[in-house]
Amino acid sequence: MSDSNHKSEKKWKRWLPSFNSIDDYFVLFGIILNAFSLAISFAYGHVIAGVILSLCELALIGAYIVKLF
Repeated sequence: MSDSNHKSEKKWKRWLPSFNSIDDYFVLFGIILNAFSLAISFAYGHVIAGVILSLCELALIGAYIVKLF
């Protein structure tokens, strides 16, 4: 039982350095919120708003990837 806890703890610690500040959580929350807004925007036929949101989504993802390196 202790060995399985140790293995799951190792998996968790492997991802832990990626999220080392509260800014990472805000960026991830922004990406998720923007994706939700993008889906709603396209569902209701607001194409221009959807294009703007998709550009913002790409910028957020790009900023997060750059921050990881």
